[in-house]
Amino acid sequence: MQTTVRPPASASFPQTWNNSQFFSGTDDPAIATTIETLKSDITSIGTACMPFMAVIETADALDSSEFTALIDQANTVYQQRKDIQKRLGNVSTYIYTALSTDTQDASANAWMPILQKLSADLSEALTPYNVFLLRASEDFITALLSNPDLSETAFSIHHSRKLKDQLLSVAEEQLITGLATNGLHAWGNLYSELAGTLKCDIQGESTGLAQAANLLSHSRSETRRAAWEGIRSAWSGHQPAVAAGLNAINGWRLEETQKRSHHRKLHYLDKSCHQSRIERETLDALMETTYQNRDIGHRALAAMAKALGQEKINPWDTMAPAPAAGKEAVIEFEEAIALISDAFTQLTPAMGEFATMMAQKGWIDGQPTPNRATGAYCTKFSDPREPRIFLTYEGTMDNVIILAHELGHAWHNWVMRDLSAIESRYPMTLAETASIFAETLVRDALMNRATTPAQQLEIAWQDAQSAAVFLLNIPARFEFEKRLVEARKVGTVRPAQLCKMMDASWQLWFEESLSEYDDLFWASKLHFSISGLGFYNYPYLFGYLFSLGIYAQQAAYGDQFNQRYTNLLRDTGTLTAEELVQQHLQKDLRQPQFWQDSLTIVEKSVAHFEQLVAQVEAG
Repeated sequence: MQTTVRPPASASFPQTWNNSQFFSGTDDPAIATTIETLKSDITSIGTACMPFMAVIETADALDSSEFTALIDQANTVYQQRKDIQKRLGNVSTYIYTALSTDTQDASANAWMPILQKLSADLSEALTPYNVFLLRASEDFITALLSNPDLSETAFSIHHSRKLKDQLLSVAEEQLITGLATNGLHAWGNLYSELAGTLKCDIQGESTGLAQAANLLSHSRSETRRAAWEGIRSAWSGHQPAVAAGLNAINGWRLEETQKRSHHRKLHYLDKSCHQSRIERETLDALMETTYQNRDIGHRALAAMAKALGQEKINPWDTMAPAPAAGKEAVIEFEEAIALISDAFTQLTPAMGEFATMMAQKGWIDGQPTPNRATGAYCTKFSDPREPRIFLTYEGTMDNVIILAHELGHAWHNWVMRDLSAIESRYPMTLAETASIFAETLVRDALMNRATTPAQQLEIAWQDAQSAAVFLLNIPARFEFEKRLVEARKVGTVRPAQLCKMMDASWQLWFEESLSEYDDLFWASKLHFSISGLGFYNYPYLFGYLFSLGIYAQQAAYGDQFNQRYTNLLRDTGTLTAEELVQQHLQKDLRQPQFWQDSLTIVEKSVAHFEQLVAQVEAG
């Protein structure tokens, strides 16, 4: 469906980032100057942390007379850290965004490991301070947080102290952090660089992975299949390298978990749940309730297959556009911004204006480029607090939904911009709240404008694809990760074994709903090779169902909903997920009923989709 929304005739937005306010380019001499200054300041903060080293062994038994000097020193360290993190954040974001648009940027590739080393050096320097805060008595922490300058660290400190019994010695903590730069994270860097250089042969043309991924939503099935096979072929020859990375990353995590299990045995999901700010009970309720409702995803795929004239849907067709769309309808970038802005305005005009502002200011990079990174993301500069969005925009409806998704992330950052950095640091589970909420706003707005069953089907198609992705694909990834970790406990996992585990994971969740499985998905999916965060996938399912649950509350709260929603977003950095939902929705995430209520919403959307498929087929 070609949308009827149009921006003003004069509107023309840049599709490349304008980050020149920070540096003129990746070869800007100011980057070297900034890095040298940061190195010096990190050495200084290390010196400022040394008083805590002297009292670490007695941290939980200090006399109250010793509190004042240490609280003053803690304030000094915290203020220095904030300043360093702002400057380090700016230059790191600048280099990371440059590498996204050109993974072969020589200067950016040279700076990235240096910046990772700086981040590790800062963590090492802060280790005595951080370990002291974990070991200190409750009386000291209470006194510390009564200092107005330090009160904003309350949630972060209390949440970190839950890991108190996993602490190693200061020297061991520093060693782990230091070795990770050239060990753990080097494997993640290798994968990203490899992904940026691979070329796919698609119907006689050579293209990068990012553009090949976009062809998976092409209107012609033969093109989608060629793209799917081209991506598989590109990764096929690099299976040993990707497998080596997965073994190294997961082996590192298992070894670290074992070392930290000196007081109690830790499960490999414990760290992930802590990072996600959820309890294991919540994760178990989420996954088990979804598994019991996996037939909703099966039904979505079956209806899609029916609309495409297939007995079972092919893996290369799961991202296909709706057949009702007919010929390819290219949605220009300006048109997409106007469409999204209008949809956001239905919630609040400020959100709609924000979407337009992002485009006007050149804060969105969507222009296809050679050697472009795959995927899409939202990031931000630290000072000033400005979001940036990256995607490869080629005018498909799928691109529009991805753009809405990332603008949701950006809006989340924007409504928190007056909070301190530590108060606005939220986990992945809660990060997906605003993004999927934004997708839903856009889909609903499109559905309201649709006037025929064929047009409605095109929009409902997006709902069906989401149901299949979130209720089947994401959980299958989670299952694969668990199998990978269990196998890595035994020894090195070879490519052939990884392929078998991938197939088994698809089978568990998709069952017979696909014509065949993609056994090389473990190689082609970046998420498995991200070194900084394990079990990267389940937060998307969490965010999907969590966001739908919030979205469903609009009618109940009426005109008050936007303020309640904004307050919830602002609290995502200072509450656990369970606390957030209890405080704002009076619900319990640990109970299956919360997730079942959201899954009921998904089931209704899939049932509507099935009806539309039948209507369009009947003419």
